[in-house]
Amino acid sequence: MATKQLSRVQKEAVGDGQSVMSGIKALDKITGGFQNSNLVVIAARPAMGRRSLALTCAYNQACTGKKVAFFSVSLTESEILDRLRNIRTLLGNENDEHRFEDQIFINCAPQFEINELRYEVARLKLIEDIDIVYVDNLLAISNIGTGFYNIATAAVGSEKLRQLSRDINIPIVAVSSLTRQCESHKREGHYPLLPDLRFGRVVNYYADTILLLHRPEYFGFRVDEDGNSLKGVANVFVEKNPNGNTDPTTIHFEQTDTLWGAFRDVE
Repeated sequence: MATKQLSRVQKEAVGDGQSVMSGIKALDKITGGFQNSNLVVIAARPAMGRRSLALTCAYNQACTGKKVAFFSVSLTESEILDRLRNIRTLLGNENDEHRFEDQIFINCAPQFEINELRYEVARLKLIEDIDIVYVDNLLAISNIGTGFYNIATAAVGSEKLRQLSRDINIPIVAVSSLTRQCESHKREGHYPLLPDLRFGRVVNYYADTILLLHRPEYFGFRVDEDGNSLKGVANVFVEKNPNGNTDPTTIHFEQTDTLWGAFRDVE
């Protein structure tokens, strides 16, 4: 079933070589947007805002008319909608006429078997002509229904997601996690590095773009070396980029008490 569905989508897909912008200018300037046919990985430790970043991008894209599919094993549909509405409020768009709900297709389950996910994405592409897919999170969905994950299941899941992005010519953005290594007291600034990526060797092999998120305020750093406030500062380290630009960039994290935050350009 999944193979036949993908075959139909492949025949109808038109490669335009374009990308889907995140709506965060500082990030888009570095990456050129999320490229069609690419697997993008956003990884961070808990409380860094990795899911908030994915949801902020999804919200921005929906508000510009893009059709977005959001798969999650971590949140329910009502929780995702609540967080999207919170993002709208934090970004000051409460009175915006855009109905993002009509543009986002949410699918939540305790876990997804990877071929089931591929089938559902292909179906949405065929029926709704979706522009981008978000997967929360990569490792849980890579477990192929076994109830656990390891380097082998991570490899299979990453490979199939990358192939799917190429088959239907849209970006797939997957949220993932980092090991505790970056929280070690021996790590200056607790800055994340590519080796901190869980099952990093295989994920790095299949991912086209890798973004690592870091919030110095969370680790107790109040000002930078020049005395500038780090309140609300989020660093995005571009560890892998098909456009070749791997300069880190800084964006603002508008935090709430529950960490249901929104990301935007530094003012």
